[in-house]
Amino acid sequence: MLNEQYSTQTNQDCEHVQIKDAITEQERQAIYQFRYKIQVEEMKRYIPGADHVKKCISEEMDSWSHLAYAELNGQIVGTARAVIGGAEDFPAELGQIFQLKRYHEFDPTRKTMCFATKLMVDPCLRKTPLSFRLMAKVYELSRQHNVQFSFSGSNPYLIPMYEQLGYRQIAPGFQDPGYGFIVPTLLLTEDIDHLKAVKSPYLRLARKLTNSPAAKQWLASNLPEAFKYPVGILTSRQDHWNTIKQLVGDPVANLEVLRDLNDEEAGQLLKIGTLIECSREHYFIRRGDVCNEVNILLAGQMRVPGGLALPIKPGDICGDIGILDQTHHHNDVIATEHSVILVLSRAPFEKLCRSFPEIPGKLHFINQNREVK
Repeated sequence: MLNEQYSTQTNQDCEHVQIKDAITEQERQAIYQFRYKIQVEEMKRYIPGADHVKKCISEEMDSWSHLAYAELNGQIVGTARAVIGGAEDFPAELGQIFQLKRYHEFDPTRKTMCFATKLMVDPCLRKTPLSFRLMAKVYELSRQHNVQFSFSGSNPYLIPMYEQLGYRQIAPGFQDPGYGFIVPTLLLTEDIDHLKAVKSPYLRLARKLTNSPAAKQWLASNLPEAFKYPVGILTSRQDHWNTIKQLVGDPVANLEVLRDLNDEEAGQLLKIGTLIECSREHYFIRRGDVCNEVNILLAGQMRVPGGLALPIKPGDICGDIGILDQTHHHNDVIATEHSVILVLSRAPFEKLCRSFPEIPGKLHFINQNREVK
C-alpha cells in the first residue's frame, strides 16, 4: 500500500491537508510521480506513455493545464487537473467524443470549456472529503475563468460520486487505453438549481457568485440529448425500477442475479445501480481493466472476442466481479449491439449491506465468486 504512514488517517487528518496550486516545475513533477504511484503501482494499470524509469505519468495537455494537489506532512496525497480552453484547443478525439464544436456554438467568442480530470487520492484518504475538496478547487478555477461547461469522464463505478458533485452523463462510454471504460459527464457550472438538488459541495461557492440559466437553456434547446440520462441520486427507487422494467420486464422474474431476493431487497439493490450505455462494436471491457463493480447487461448483446464463449445476453454478468474487493478483468468484452448495462459499484453496495446485511448471502454470483477464489 502506498504511503503506509497514513494508514490510520481519518477525517480529522483530512482537515489538516492543504490544497495548493502547482506553480513550480518541481511541484508538477511531484504530481506526475504521484499519478504513477496510484495508477501503476497501486492499481496495476498499464498506462500508455508512462515513464517507468522516472516513475511518472504526464500528458501533453499538462503543459497548459492548472494542476491542484493536496499536501499532508510534506507529501502529496491527492491531485486533480483543470484544462480550460475552447473547442479548438483540445485533442480532436476528445472533441469528437464530447461534441465540443456543438458546445462552442453557445458563445463562439469565448473559451467556455474545462476538462476536470486526473482526480487521484491516496488510498488511505479515499473515505474522507478530500476528493470533493480537490474537485472544489477545480470548480473554483472554472468559475474564475468564466467556464460554462465543465466536462469530465468517469469509470462507471465512480459515477455516483460525480453525480454528487453535479455532473451528469451525456453520452455512451468509450475505452481510454490504460484507464478503462470512461463515461462522458458534464457539469453546468452556473446551474445552481441542480447543485442545490444534488447537495453539491460546489454550492457554497456558487451561491457567492452570479449564476445565469443561459447555458442550461441553450443546452436544452440545442443539445437536448445531454439531458437524456437520469441522475441516479435524483431518481426515486420506483422510477429506477420502472426504467429497468422497461428494458427487461419484471426484474425479479427476469434477472437471474435477483432470483433469491424479495421485492424489497431487489428494489434496494437496483436503486444503487447506475445505468450506462456502450455503443455497438465498442469495447466495454479490456483485459486488465480495474474492476470495482459487477456489471449486468440489461439490453443489447456482448461477447468475449476470440473465444468460444456464448454471447452475453440481457440478464448476464459482464466481466469479473469486484463488488466486494477490487480486482481486474480477465477478458475483453465487446458490444455486438448497442447495450445498456446496470453497474453495481462497491462503495454503494457496502453502504447498502450495512442496512440490509442479509442481501450478500442471497446473491449467488457473490457466493460463486467466493468458491472460485
